[in-house]
Parts: sequence; C-alpha cells; structure tokens
Amino acid sequence: MTDLTRLEPITRRLALILVLCLLLLGARTVAAQNYSFSVPDVEMQAFIRPDATVRVVYDITLRNATFASPIDIVDVGMPNADYDIDNMVAAIDGRPLSTIRRSEFVNPGVEVLFGGNAIAAGDEGVFHFEFTMSDLVFQDVTNSELASFQITPTWFDSELVLGTTNLQIAVHLPEGISPNEMLYQEEPFSVTALFQDHAVALWQFPETRFTGPHIVGVSFPKRVMTFVVSKTVWELAVDWFVGNPQVRVIAGIAAFGLFTFLFFRFTGSTGCSLWFILAAGLGWMFVVSPGLHMLSFIPLVPLVFLNERALRKKKDKYLPPLVHAEGGGIKRGLTAAEAAALLELPLNKVLSLILFGLLKKGILRQVEADPLQVELVEAFRVLEMEGKQSQRHAARRKAAQEMGVVLHKYEQPFLDRLEKSAGKPVAEIDLSTPMKSFLQTIARRVKGFNLDETREYYRRIVTRAVTEAQAIGDIPELEKTLDRNLEWILMSDDYSTVFLPRPTYTYFPRWVRTSAGTPVAGGGRSGPGAGGSAPRMVDVTAGFAGWAENTMGSLASTILPGKVAIEGTRGFINLGGVDRATSDVFEALSKSSGGSSGGGGGSSCACACAGCACACACAGGGR
Repeated sequence: MTDLTRLEPITRRLALILVLCLLLLGARTVAAQNYSFSVPDVEMQAFIRPDATVRVVYDITLRNATFASPIDIVDVGMPNADYDIDNMVAAIDGRPLSTIRRSEFVNPGVEVLFGGNAIAAGDEGVFHFEFTMSDLVFQDVTNSELASFQITPTWFDSELVLGTTNLQIAVHLPEGISPNEMLYQEEPFSVTALFQDHAVALWQFPETRFTGPHIVGVSFPKRVMTFVVSKTVWELAVDWFVGNPQVRVIAGIAAFGLFTFLFFRFTGSTGCSLWFILAAGLGWMFVVSPGLHMLSFIPLVPLVFLNERALRKKKDKYLPPLVHAEGGGIKRGLTAAEAAALLELPLNKVLSLILFGLLKKGILRQVEADPLQVELVEAFRVLEMEGKQSQRHAARRKAAQEMGVVLHKYEQPFLDRLEKSAGKPVAEIDLSTPMKSFLQTIARRVKGFNLDETREYYRRIVTRAVTEAQAIGDIPELEKTLDRNLEWILMSDDYSTVFLPRPTYTYFPRWVRTSAGTPVAGGGRSGPGAGGSAPRMVDVTAGFAGWAENTMGSLASTILPGKVAIEGTRGFINLGGVDRATSDVFEALSKSSGGSSGGGGGSSCACACAGCACACACAGGGR
C-alpha cells in the first residue's frame, strides 16, 4: 500500500519545481525582447533663452520592423545629471505618455514607457519629447564678446537601428541677433535664417546613421544674454574628460602603468605590499577627482624620465639584493674579481679581472692584443669530450691541478663560452649569462656576513697592494709584486701610476712575457723586445696601463644589461623589509582567525563648451 504521508511532501516539491520553471520561462520570455526598427526622420530643436536655459524638443519617427517586438520604451540621454523629470513632456502620435523615469541603461538619461501605446511590428509612430535645462550656454573662451552653445541629439544602439535617417537640428537664438552674426563651430551651418524675429541655425544630415553623436555648435554675441556660464579652459577640459569614460579608462591604465613602472624601478622590484596600498589610493583619487586624474601625467612622466636617467648613471649597482648581518663578521677569501663585484666596480672591469686571472694562470692564451682575442690552452678544451658537463668541468679541474693552479667554479662558464666562440675577439662574445651566474654566486657567498666591514676589508687590500708596489725600487722585486698583486692593483682608481714606464723598465704581464719568449722567472726586462720577439701589446710605448684601460673599455659590449639585469635592478631603496613585515601581519591575522576565510539608451548632449573647445559628455547607443 502506498504511504500517503510520504507522497504528500514529494508532490509539494514537484509542484514547487513546476512553478519555478514557469517563472523562469516567463522571465526568459520577458527578457527576450527583439527590438529592431528604423528611424526615417528626426527633428531636434533647441530654443536658447537669455538666462542660459534651453528647451529641447524632439520629434522622432520610429518604424518598427515586421519581425520585431513592439517598441514599448525609448531611452533619451540628458546633457548632464542636473535634469528634472517634472518638466519633461512625452507623447506618441499625439497621445501623452506619463511614465518617465531614470534610465537603467544611459547615464545621464531617462526612459519613457509607451504602455498601451507601444508601436507594433510593422507599424510606425512619431515620438515627441521635450525638456528644459538650465546653465547650458557658456562663455566662449576664444572671444570674450561671444556666448557658446553645443549640442548633439540622442542616438540609438547600432545593433537595433535599420537603414539611415534624415536628421535636422535647429538652434533658435534669442531675439536681437541677426543670422550673419552667428559663427559655427566645426560643423558648418546648412542654412541660417530669421524666423519669427529671431535667428535660427539649421544643420541637415540626410541619409545619416542615427547610431552616434552629431555634434553641432554656434557662437553668438552675448549681449542678448542675461547670464552665461563661465568656465576656464581647465574646467572645460575636466568636463570633457569626465564625459568620455573610454578616455578615462585608457588614461587610468596608462597612469597605473607609469606608476607601477616607476615604483618598481625605484625600489628594485621590492615593496609589493606598499605598491598595493598606493595603487588603491591612486585609484580612489582617480574616481573622486577627475582633475587630479588628468594631472597625474604631469609628475609621472618626468619622474619616470628622471628615475631612468639616474639609474643609467647608477651603473655600479648590479648585484642582487644582499642579506646584510650586523656583527656577521668579514667574508675573507674572495678573489680579486669577486671582491671587485662586491665593491660594485664597473662590470667591464670585473670581467677584465676574470680574464686577466685566467691568462695569468695559463688557462687562457692571448692570441691578439687589439682587439683582445684569447683561446683556451689545449688541456682545458673539453667541449668535444663525451659525457656530462660536470665530467667535462672535472677534466678542467684536473688539468688545473696538474699545472699547479686553482680553477674556480665561477670561471667554468666563462671558459665554456670562450671555447664555443673560438676565433672571435672577446668584445664580440656575449658573456652576459656567465656574468649573471657569477654575480649570483657572490651574493650567496657573502650572505650572513657584515657587508660594510667586508667591503672595507677589501678596500684596504687594494690600497695596500698599490702602496707596496709604489714603494719598491728594485726592478726584479717590483715585477714579482706586480705579478702577484696584478688584479688587486687594477681595482684601484689610480692603478695607472703603478705601471708607468721607468727609464730601464716597462712592465708587461706574465702571459705577455711568456708569449714573447722570455722566461717568467727571468727578473726584469729592459725594453719590450729583450730575450725574444716583442710582446703582443697594442702600443708598447703606452705601457700596460694604457693597454689595460683600452681593453677594459672594449669589454663593456660583452655584457648586455637586459640579460644580467644590472642597471637599476636594485633601484634606490629596498623595501623587502616592508614586504616581510606585511607578510608577518597577515600570517598573524590568519592564525588569530583560525585560518578560515539590453539595448542602451541615447543621449542628448548640450555641452560645457567654449568656442571650438567643447567639453561634451554624451552617452550613446540605444533602445
């Protein structure tokens, strides 16, 4: 037997579902209005009064398509939001329409409901609409003796309108103005005339598409006006800016882009949390103050320019952010090249120290001096060997041990690139990637140490190396000292004074003396050619210092800033601490909370206009 107590609630549920389905079907039927119509004729008249109020009168012929839904509503845009529905009058074929309310689609605008006077499919009707608004006549900023008025009739959505329109716009001026005293603004008059003791300007647009603005304007002597609205050029510009939302959106995106670029370039890509707060404030300012929105470009553009200019000059800042520890002690044991990078000397000098070190150790051989061209000594050419890169690098380390020199890990990528680019001058080889890896290695090595004390420690080493070399008078001893401290001496700003040629001696580095056929341990050299062929230097009369200076300068092209991320990557301020503090705050908050968490309308636009500089704010596209 069926349990009726169980069947009853099931029946109620089915009935409820059926009712909901019917409601949804009804909603779909209401929403599925298919508007499609033509607008054969439109007449708009604007009657200007001496007190700057304007009465606007529309007569719009609407011809409904045979397949379309009835035309039961029309949206009309307003010049601005300061309108009064109580002074509006509407009719369809002479029959009054009483329901006028704020438009849901056009801002500013109203919608007029036809009620029982809807235009059926295939029928035609004339929609009459008029309203009066104040403060629509402005002082012409191009001529203090003139008043200015601009307007555009409403328009409809291009997806709804079929065919073309015969559009006529007439502007009636107060009495006391002759037709020849009127001046058009951009769009020439079609006809001017004297009608019932007042001048009239007429514009005709035959066979136009009534799907966009048709702005017309007239300037006339303001002697007939008892009042005109005075606005500065700046106020007009703001009015124009406010009335063009697309321009505001584009300007907002551009301003946010400039601000973001400036912020992260200045902070070295740190301070995301602070950026979010400032960006939110900037967005709020743009919403509440269109004028400040427009003005934002005035400081942003030059600030971006000045920041980039300063970053280009700030070439010594290329290391990634370093973790500084007060009392962390001095990081000893860095090579001259590593110390130079820590001291943030120019990267071309750092690269020169790496190459000179490899040449001095005999791992590289100098082929040409100008431009500098090097090659790997045979024992260090491993790229054609079988096996993994780690195995090839191990072969190089073994070769270095057999020679009695140290091959540092950071030198391997430079050797790989030089071997792959054999036969090219060094200045033509892209060494950006090895240099970036080298800089990252240094950042890891000095992590946790006291950077200030470490940098001062290596500055003292450089100073001591230069002082020691300058104090030695014995040539053989001087040459040994220069060979031993060559890279440290080159780090000094006045290294050239150490290598000045002496009456009986000109210094050449160890790898040059070896290539010239003179034993390294042979003591001093009297003249560049003693003991063999002349060393392969560019200009032996300029000495090693001149050659080194030219060589280091030429190596600047081997490092691409974009690949190494050198200039400006650290900006002028590091806000990493702010990010960490913000992260800690959110983490604490998380823990304390338990860890849970249709067709548009048209627009009639009377503009805040001065002469030909109009600040129109027109809504468009309609139903």
